[in-house]
Amino acid sequence: MSFRPATRHVPMSVQIGDQVRKRITSGEWAVGTKLPGEHDLVAAFGASRATVREALRGLIHAGLLEARPGDGTYVRSASELDAVLRRQISPRAVDSVFEVREALEIYAARLAAARATDDELGELAVLLADRDAATDLKGRLERDIRFHDALVAASGNPLLLDMYRGVDRASTYSPGELSERARRRFLVGEWEDEDEHHALLSALRQRDPDAAADAATRLLQHAREAFVRAEDGGTGDG
Repeated sequence: MSFRPATRHVPMSVQIGDQVRKRITSGEWAVGTKLPGEHDLVAAFGASRATVREALRGLIHAGLLEARPGDGTYVRSASELDAVLRRQISPRAVDSVFEVREALEIYAARLAAARATDDELGELAVLLADRDAATDLKGRLERDIRFHDALVAASGNPLLLDMYRGVDRASTYSPGELSERARRRFLVGEWEDEDEHHALLSALRQRDPDAAADAATRLLQHAREAFVRAEDGGTGDG
C-alpha cells in the first residue's frame, strides 16, 4: 500500500480523502473492496487517527464508503455521481430506470458504432458468447450486465458510463418474487426472431449507428415487455 504523506498546506483530512477517492474512481478499489484497517491508514498517511477518521467520515457521507461496525469500511459506490443516482432509485422506480436506460444505452450504441475499437468489439463478442453459454440464471444475468456495461464503455464517453452504472439495472432484471420458471422466462427471454443482442453486435461491427440504435431500442423494449409479463405472472408457474 503506497500513499503520499499529507502536507500542511491543505487540511490533512482533505488530502487523505482525495487520495482514497482517486483509488475508488480509478477502479483500483472497486465497489465491495474492504479498505485497509485504520492502523494501516494512519501509518501510510503519517496522520493522526482522528484525522483519518474525519477523512473517511466525509467519504461515507458522500456515499462512496460504507462503515460496517465490527467489520470495517467498504467501497459502496464508484463515484459521487453513482452514489447520488443510487439514492434516487428504489424498487418502485422501475419505469424510471427503464426510461433512463433507454436514453443512455441507445445513444451509447450510436457512439459505439463509430468509436468502438477492435478490442472492444472482440470483448463484446466474448461476453455475448459467455452469456449465451451460461446455464444458470445468476451467471447469465452477470454476463448480460457485463455485456451492457461494455457496450456503454465502447461509446468512449467515461461520463456516460458513470451515469449508466449508477442506474440500478439489477432491479429491472429481477422483478418481484418470481417462480423459477417465470424468472427463467424473464431473464432468458423469448425472442420471436433473432436475439437483438446479436443484431446490436452485428450493427457495431458494420459501423452502422442507425442499425445499432434500432437494435438497442428493440432490445430494451423486449426487456420492458418481459418485465411486465414476469410481474403479471406473479409467483405462479406462468
